[in-house]
Amino acid sequence: MTPDEIARRYEELPGYELLDFAEAAAPLWLLNVEAVSVIRRGLQPIKEFILRSLEGGLSSDDLVGFLGLDESIVKGALSDLMSDKFVASVESIIVTELGRKVLKEGLSTPTEEVLSILFDGIMRKPVASLAMDFAFPRDVEDGAVAEIPATPPTQPSINDLHLPEIDNVLAGQMSRQDVDRDILRVKRIARYRRVFRKVVAMVYRSKKGEIRTRFIVNGVPDEQLEQRFAEHGGNLRRGLVRAFSDRYIQSNVRSHLGQDVARKVLDQDDYLIRQRAVSMAALKCAALQRRESAADRGEISEDQRPSPTDIMAAVNAEGEARHALMQASARPAAVYEMAELLRRALNETKSSLSISTRGLAPHIVDKAFLRSIDQMVRRGVSVSIFINEEASQWRGRGKDWGHAFDTLAQLAHKFSDRVTVKESKEKRYYHLSWDHEVALVANRPMLSNHGRIRSFEQFAGFVMHDQDHITGYLNRIARQ
Repeated sequence: MTPDEIARRYEELPGYELLDFAEAAAPLWLLNVEAVSVIRRGLQPIKEFILRSLEGGLSSDDLVGFLGLDESIVKGALSDLMSDKFVASVESIIVTELGRKVLKEGLSTPTEEVLSILFDGIMRKPVASLAMDFAFPRDVEDGAVAEIPATPPTQPSINDLHLPEIDNVLAGQMSRQDVDRDILRVKRIARYRRVFRKVVAMVYRSKKGEIRTRFIVNGVPDEQLEQRFAEHGGNLRRGLVRAFSDRYIQSNVRSHLGQDVARKVLDQDDYLIRQRAVSMAALKCAALQRRESAADRGEISEDQRPSPTDIMAAVNAEGEARHALMQASARPAAVYEMAELLRRALNETKSSLSISTRGLAPHIVDKAFLRSIDQMVRRGVSVSIFINEEASQWRGRGKDWGHAFDTLAQLAHKFSDRVTVKESKEKRYYHLSWDHEVALVANRPMLSNHGRIRSFEQFAGFVMHDQDHITGYLNRIARQ
């Protein structure tokens, strides 16, 4: 599921309202740890076969024929076993007590080694890296993901590394068939490297103003992660959430839309009922489609495949729910609708597309986005993009940032009658509209964010479906 699909799925939390969500980077450290260990390894196969044959009562003279090996190989292995005191020659060659112990437990060798350990900055313990989706410092710096702070914000020390936890993590990541280890002592952390784990972070607020953060990992809420983040004061960290009163936010956006539109905004309770109906229908439709795909891939049995009738009924139910939501000439918008509406705009636009933004972020204005714009223009669609005048400074962030600006400039030059890229002074409210049929106006840039995301921000937005209101709004924006 995409982050916005996850946000729609987990929007409901009794007693709370969803303020914001983001694909986020949960803090990890990759540690190189110097440790003293006892390594246990199995014997070489030939030596083990010889020991077990002798232990079973076979004489040394019969080993060559029994094992089917060259005499020189058997003699060399016996010589090594004697040197290691695993066998002894009395009247015949016999297995010693040490040899029997080696057969049972393997070879034990004390050693100093450097272990690579992944340490979770929220759980404050070593974790396994298997099936973990990583984000990297560049993703955080570029604003592709929001950074979740470590709680507490200090890097781990030796005191945070407990031997049973390290042993359990290593046991899960390594094969114990050939190598086993007991860590006797952790000496020091030789190297720290910051990495991140991709999650979806959802921030809620109760009517009393209490903040709660949920972490969705692989599509499922991680309650342990949420609990530890709360216990260590993560929700109380200053700057985690930029929240304002609902009245302040809604009144400002309404003022930006104009009083005529504000008077026709759908009642909040009615909106919630219709939006929840859309969410339930969309989630059911997506679940059936995932089951159908799983059946196509052979991951589930055919009797678990949803019927075409069930799928069609779910698609129709979603369409009807969305149609009911669109009947309002203006309504509030949910934060997860930004991504949904942008995808719809890129797929549905027939005649005109208008977008305003603070800048152009390469994780949004990527190759797929630019290809969609190019294909639109070639079909005759008129595209207008308004970019805040300060965004030209963003080119210094790297070639990927400059590429998005350059590509749009090239399109504007090549298709000057259909593509307009203009500077704008607006830095509070932004819009997305296509074919004068749908328009989203919100306090979020449509093609970027405000830079590196260190905090979450309460979302406020409205969707208009009235063509006259949309046309009037776009004309006003174009004159600014």
